[in-house]
Amino acid sequence: MIKHIMNILYGIILGISNVIPGISAGTMAVVLNIYDTLLDAVSLSKNKLKENFPFLITIGMGMGIGIILFSNAITFLFEKYNMQTNFLFMGIIIGSIPMVINHAKEDAKIRTRNWIPFVVSLAIMTGMALSKDVEGSTRLIREVNLGMGCWFAVAGMISAFSMIIPGISGSFIMLTLGVYSSVITAVSEFNLGILIPVGIGVLVGLVGGVKIVKILLSRYNQATYMAILGLVVGSVFVIYPGFTFNQSGFFALICMCIGIRSTYCFADK
Repeated sequence: MIKHIMNILYGIILGISNVIPGISAGTMAVVLNIYDTLLDAVSLSKNKLKENFPFLITIGMGMGIGIILFSNAITFLFEKYNMQTNFLFMGIIIGSIPMVINHAKEDAKIRTRNWIPFVVSLAIMTGMALSKDVEGSTRLIREVNLGMGCWFAVAGMISAFSMIIPGISGSFIMLTLGVYSSVITAVSEFNLGILIPVGIGVLVGLVGGVKIVKILLSRYNQATYMAILGLVVGSVFVIYPGFTFNQSGFFALICMCIGIRSTYCFADK
């Protein structure tokens, strides 16, 4: 019974991590010492699934509680304090960079060839930042057609795949894809028109991504984390909301410093 309660608490922590852009649920799972169990539980192995079914149920319950409770707070912050909230997330992302670099250096000094995936992923994110329509990428969507529903499913799949990898946040992938505010609002408002396609995408991304992630981290660990580093650095430019030289801008800078400091201290631990 105590074990199940602890799993629910772990799930709540993972759920909150999934809501905050820049906070990696994969990293939190490593910290909580449940990462390997999670990978086994969502793999396609029937034996592993059966063995870890109680674990999955309790973790899933906790994640649902964490996501639902915290999504309301995030929705409020985005609506009332958009620039300050984005700057806080930028700080969180910047503060997580040393953690990703440490993962990349875990095996050995960074090899020259492994800078290639870093440059490629950074270029992709920078291109997204330069070409994005700021109004379009942050607009709030409450009603979807078939095409938009498919896009939400794809975004859910990509973010779920990213979530599996320690050091990268699935929620800021949603942010860079322009669906984060819509998904968070859909969670707080229980909008099934958006939640169903996103949920389908997340399920496909989790189940299909586990084997790929295991292969990448076992065979190409440093190259994988260098690619992640490029995504992390580039995401700062993507979510940058603009800046105004007034009281709001001043508090936005404070929020960014708080984000950097808190995440960097957590990374040190």
